Amino acid sequence: MEQAMNKKGLIGTFAFATTASATNMTSGILAYIMLTYSEVSPTNVSMVLTIPAIVGTFFAFVSGNLINKFGIKKVTLFTQATAFLSGMIYLLLGNKTSIVILYLAANLFGFMLGGQAVIMGQLFKECIPNDDTRASFLGYGNSVVSLGGVIMATLGGIIAAANNGAHWERAYLLYFWMVICLLIEWITLPNKTDNAKEEIVQSQEKTTSSIPIKVWFISLHYFFFFLFLYAFSLNVSEYVITTHQLGTSAQSGLAISFLTVGGIISGLTFGFYSKILKKKTMVILLTICALGLGFVVFVPNIYVLYVAATMMGMAMMGANPYVVMELSRITDAASYPKAMSIYAGFMNAGMMFAVYILAFLSRMLFGSADSVMGKMTIAFIGTCLVAITAIPLYMGKNRKGE
Repeated sequence: MEQAMNKKGLIGTFAFATTASATNMTSGILAYIMLTYSEVSPTNVSMVLTIPAIVGTFFAFVSGNLINKFGIKKVTLFTQATAFLSGMIYLLLGNKTSIVILYLAANLFGFMLGGQAVIMGQLFKECIPNDDTRASFLGYGNSVVSLGGVIMATLGGIIAAANNGAHWERAYLLYFWMVICLLIEWITLPNKTDNAKEEIVQSQEKTTSSIPIKVWFISLHYFFFFLFLYAFSLNVSEYVITTHQLGTSAQSGLAISFLTVGGIISGLTFGFYSKILKKKTMVILLTICALGLGFVVFVPNIYVLYVAATMMGMAMMGANPYVVMELSRITDAASYPKAMSIYAGFMNAGMMFAVYILAFLSRMLFGSADSVMGKMTIAFIGTCLVAITAIPLYMGKNRKGE
């Protein structure tokens, strides 16, 4: 007899999802942070966006084992609490102390960044036993992640823009929402039972299989996808405010919001279009992302930027549930958490190395490591290559049921 859906647990899962993209707010106000720390190079200030991926990468690789050992509830509460503490450091010490303190805050947010994909995948797996139903809810979960990002980025940009960005740190008042989410998660999320522990042990005892090689190929491919995609979040604030003078942090925050609006659209409709496109899904999503970056490079207009951001958001939040479901197809119950950790680790590594790789390539190809348009152009070309290489990776004939 099939287990019933854990509706109470889903409440906590969606509460967690609302805060998973809180770092989008920092992307929208980055230019104001750079003005505060004008003595620091733009590349080094941008590390407040990329440093979380350092902790996140390592945490992602171990999060699957931590969930098996301590339970999904404890790991979820831990990541939520560290994200809230990160915001409080920005709020209380930002604009008043060394950039090094903001690096510390960025590191704390890394636990959320690194654990988010693995945690949500496991939460939905525990709350929804049925695979088909879970696929749709993975899309819904990503929509909630995107909606949370929209609210954070838009409201944060508006708050930070007051007095020409003189008190950008006040945007982090929005992080107090995480306190409410912590309470909801503590009350509703499932605790790890003795039966669950026994199932994990039995599953591990039954399998002698290693991680399929395709897991590593998918994860490496996603590393490059996220590396190039992250160029938009890293540079959109400068692109809007200084490079093309298209607006203030309100407009750059709105651009980030359109990124997440695209994610909402993609997540809500994922169950529908993925059944139609099947194994073409990933290739088409990556092509849409490449087109969006092309618009950013060749058409510097604020309204075109909003359209491009929407396209990239659709690709990002459609690719994630597709990969999660793909990993569940090619792994068994014991290796699935490990596969998710590998995937999330490579995804976060893409963000971690993005600032350095893009700066290096920009210096080599465009003469300056700080060239915003140089980095955007590199991201466009790179995403085109990622879309092309997705054809043999995802459209092969080795998938079951197709």
